[in-house]
Amino acid sequence: MAKANYSFLIIILFVYLGCNNSTEKPPNVPINILAEIGNKTITVNDFIKRCEYVPRPVYCRGDNYIHKKISLNSLIAEKIFSIEFDRRNYDTTNDQKNFIQGQKEQSMRQLMLKRFGFDKVKIDTSHIRFLSMLSNRRYEIHFINLDQKHKQTLLNLPLKSSIDDISTLLNLKIKSTKKIINKNDNMINEVKQILYFSEPVLNALYGPFKTQENSILCFEVRGWSKNVDITEKQKKDTWDETIKVYSEELAKKYYGKYVSNLLKGKSIKFDPEIFPLFSKKLSKIYLIEKNKKEAVIENRIWNQKEETEFASFDDIRKMKNQVILTHGQKQYKISELLDLIKKHPLVFRKKSININQFSNELKYAVADLIRDVYITKEAYSLGLDKNILVINNEKKWEDYIKSLSLNNLIIKKNSPDSTPTKKLIMIVDSLQNEYSDIIKIDTDKFEKIKLSRVDMSVMYSNQPYTKLEPDFPIITNDHILDYGQKVNFLD
Repeated sequence: MAKANYSFLIIILFVYLGCNNSTEKPPNVPINILAEIGNKTITVNDFIKRCEYVPRPVYCRGDNYIHKKISLNSLIAEKIFSIEFDRRNYDTTNDQKNFIQGQKEQSMRQLMLKRFGFDKVKIDTSHIRFLSMLSNRRYEIHFINLDQKHKQTLLNLPLKSSIDDISTLLNLKIKSTKKIINKNDNMINEVKQILYFSEPVLNALYGPFKTQENSILCFEVRGWSKNVDITEKQKKDTWDETIKVYSEELAKKYYGKYVSNLLKGKSIKFDPEIFPLFSKKLSKIYLIEKNKKEAVIENRIWNQKEETEFASFDDIRKMKNQVILTHGQKQYKISELLDLIKKHPLVFRKKSININQFSNELKYAVADLIRDVYITKEAYSLGLDKNILVINNEKKWEDYIKSLSLNNLIIKKNSPDSTPTKKLIMIVDSLQNEYSDIIKIDTDKFEKIKLSRVDMSVMYSNQPYTKLEPDFPIITNDHILDYGQKVNFLD
């Protein structure tokens, strides 16, 4: 099995796991309700995250009271539209159902990471103090990048060889390069572990290590300088950041062991004839710009049949009965793999891939997909699909999809404008009145909420679905709260 990749933005994971993303009210659970629309709810956290973690439209982007009321009206309207979608007996498409299920199962895997990773982390104060000291270092390193063919020779270098010896021993004209590194610089994990999680030895030769460019790296530490935290705030920030980084590293280690045991004895074997052919055809879809990749998913969700994409998939579907890989005792046909991809879009470890790299990177992406299949299966067996965080996340995305689907049906478009149409605003006003009796708003809580003017797009790293929150609903620009009942929810 390919080496697992569990790289998450730790702050985002904490945001997800630490906040109750409630869209439906669970019994006997205090969730800080802001508004209730029938059996659906908007919590204070829901409101803040939808307003702060995705860009709001220009007409309600500010932090003033009017913009805040427009935002609340918009989120309530989204819930109303979802209810109205069901009342009209509309149904989501298969692709939309796959999208919603994929979001649900991604949140289940995030809970698995928490349970078998972060929950096992214990903070060692003395070790944090040591790591805090390392985190302020700026290292002077000397390194050399070489072709993979030299790897075995480098592994057999005489003891106490130096970075300067390598070129001579290998009869190369390449010389080492000097670089200053701090903790925020991009570096492969092996280098990061040596510099910021252990005490590196001066002038010792480290490597060879494989890089993302498929070369090999050797380096020496020639010295370091240290930034000194002076103020109490600086000291606290360094301490808190170190705890986060340490927790993430340790959580990934624990979780990696858990997943390895889960997959023990199961390896992937790709069919030597079918896989290269599949890879060649699939590259026509995936070797496109990032914004077009996002569009591929959007096209499927909203049934917009972009010709090149669907033609490519149709070409692949002709091979649907071919066995593409074996994992353990199970054989996967191309049709089965495509069904998995519908719920779990492929995640490529490298963000930039050329045609020569695609086949190899595809193997990693498929291996990570199959890994996630087993993690998801285990999550179901542990009942995580019944976890309130998972349920509420699923409902949040379901409401978003249903609302936008109804919106599209009303305005006869698959892409909403940057501002709501007059027709749409009138429909929202009418539905607000129609559903007024089942709408309750805690105005006291609402008055206390403060929003910022800062535009943010908060994303997950290395996940099938990268958006933490659905796009802000462009449904109404009305700021008048003249419907529903004013209440005080007791949390």
